[in-house]
Amino acid sequence: MTPERRAELVADYEAGVPVKAIAAKHRVHRGTIPKIVLGAGVPLRVPGLSDANRSQALALYEAGCTLQEIASRLGVDDKTVRNAVVALGGTVRARGRRTRFDV
Repeated sequence: MTPERRAELVADYEAGVPVKAIAAKHRVHRGTIPKIVLGAGVPLRVPGLSDANRSQALALYEAGCTLQEIASRLGVDDKTVRNAVVALGGTVRARGRRTRFDV
């Protein structure tokens, strides 16, 4: 990867772009991103959701959104959303068909 592309990747990371999106944009494995970022002297972000986004995730889930829909909206993995819902006392629904909600 050229130094210019590395700098662009680091800039994306510092701007808060999700690692999954950076990996797709720069065609690298997401595990490569922390190595490049740390090599540039940039501290790694704390993984997961902020308190505000965790509360938003729970509210959306309780309103009927799926974990995957919420994850897509918040730019994180659906497992991250599931962990946030459970941590805030929510109950994860069984998989399968659901009634469509407008949120």
